[in-house]
Amino acid sequence: MIGRLKNVSVALSSTDLTNIYTVPTNFTAIVRDIFLTNVDGSSAVDATLKYTDTSASATFSLLSTKSIAADDFLRIDDAHIILEEGDILKAQAGAANDLEITAFVEEFHRPQG
Repeated sequence: MIGRLKNVSVALSSTDLTNIYTVPTNFTAIVRDIFLTNVDGSSAVDATLKYTDTSASATFSLLSTKSIAADDFLRIDDAHIILEEGDILKAQAGAANDLEITAFVEEFHRPQG
C-alpha cells in the first residue's frame, strides 16, 4: 500500500487542548515525526501532546507538561504513532502564542467495499 505524506502545522494561540490532525475517512495514518517548537525568545513553555482513539472514546497522553526552553524545540522522531479513521492528535501549550507543532504524517487509503 502506497502512502501519501503530509505536513500538518499549528501555532497554538491559546492554552486550550487543540486539534492538530484528524485522520480522514477511509484512511489510516502513521505519525512519523513531531516537532514542538517554543517560539518565545525569553521564556520556557510547557507542552502537552495527546491523541484521541475515537473507536474507544478515550484520550491518551503522549507527552505531559514537558518544559521546552525559550527558542528551543523538542523533536519526537521515529514516533510511529498509528492512528485510525477519525482519531485525533492534540496539543496544548502552557502559554498562548508560544508553541508551534508540526507533525509529519503518512496517510494510507483504505478503500471500502
